[in-house]
Amino acid sequence: MSSSHKKSAPVHETTSSAIHAEGLSKAYQLYDKPVHRLWDLILPGKRRYREFWAVRNVYLDIPHGATVGIIGENGAGKSTLLKLLTGITAPTSGSVHVSGRVASLLELGAGFHPEFSGRENIFLNCSILGMSDAEIDARYDSIVEFSELGDFIERPVKTYSSGMYVRLGFAVASSVDPDILIIDEALSVGDEHFKGKCTNRLNEFAEQGKTTVFVSHDMGAVKSMCQQVVLMDQGEVIEQGSAEEVADEYLKRAHSRGNQRLSTLNRGKNEYPRWGTGEIETLDIDLMAEGDEPTHVFKPGQPFRVRIRYRVHEDSADPVFGIGLYRSDGTYVNGSNHHWREDPVAAGPLEKGDEGEVEMAMPVLPLLSGEYYLTTFLYDHAKPAPTAIDHREHAVTFEVIDADHRQHGMLFLPTRWTLRKTSAAGESESRVSEK
Repeated sequence: MSSSHKKSAPVHETTSSAIHAEGLSKAYQLYDKPVHRLWDLILPGKRRYREFWAVRNVYLDIPHGATVGIIGENGAGKSTLLKLLTGITAPTSGSVHVSGRVASLLELGAGFHPEFSGRENIFLNCSILGMSDAEIDARYDSIVEFSELGDFIERPVKTYSSGMYVRLGFAVASSVDPDILIIDEALSVGDEHFKGKCTNRLNEFAEQGKTTVFVSHDMGAVKSMCQQVVLMDQGEVIEQGSAEEVADEYLKRAHSRGNQRLSTLNRGKNEYPRWGTGEIETLDIDLMAEGDEPTHVFKPGQPFRVRIRYRVHEDSADPVFGIGLYRSDGTYVNGSNHHWREDPVAAGPLEKGDEGEVEMAMPVLPLLSGEYYLTTFLYDHAKPAPTAIDHREHAVTFEVIDADHRQHGMLFLPTRWTLRKTSAAGESESRVSEK
């Protein structure tokens, strides 16, 4: 970790380290034009590139048997750090020492020959990882069984889906009996069933005293599996410590950056359609959780409010304001207005020069992780067929970050689980969990 940061304590201090790195740095030379690289070779002197430090001054001391997570925003340097730890990339400065057999699952499909079958790639990769032919023969069936590829094992891997790549890659990497397993975010493309199998395999590694280092954006997995977590930003380690503390710091940063990004996005020119007769104009749209401070990042279970300000340019007898909630892929989640309700509220009549605001509130936001957007509806219901006054497609975007991952899918649904047991002695026991 960078020694200049006051939180720069090593993950562990021990004389028996599975991975030990000091001052580990990696710089890439970036050229504006490919020909400049050639000029540097034949016309030395003037430097025609600029340096980009993907990893800078990292200190790590990971003991045998530890499970360590590496987290951070995209572009923080996590993948480059893993390549340095596995020896795929040589450091520009600093040193790294790894003790024991290493297996890794980094970029999707890395190490596979696209023209070879899955079976041939198993033998190729296992050989590269140091296994003898006898060891590969002994473990081949278990590798195929774990991958669940079936007859696809005899087909070229260039025909595999991303999920099949991951199945084969993890099955090989975890079956060579490594002392250290290093995994990038490849598991994020797998289905839930296979993720569960991988998690069980990683737990078995931990029980056997093996070392695991993995990159993930899944804070639920990080908190549940890792004793220690390393947080990276712009190539440097900015904090490391217990999973709970560091994961919470990451989420604070994610909330802050998400708000900055989405605030900029929502302030920019909106290229989505907007139409209507124009008697009333909707103005600012604010999203809020607790309090009146606008935000664009929420957590499941928080209060959620949408406030729409408006100005009346011409008289309107019966305007109706509504909101459509969509997931970023266009999936329609919900639509609501103040008119189609058991106890409707009338907004009009409104007169020229009037100003006001409309607010829609949810006591509990039921959405899980993802990016969402709102479309606002303002229609004239005084006419035989409701007519658009100011319809704004994709009016505002927001994000939901779920750190706990207690449920999967799109919606958080309050649930009650009851477990009942009768012992062999006839004693009954009942336990209940809600939420």
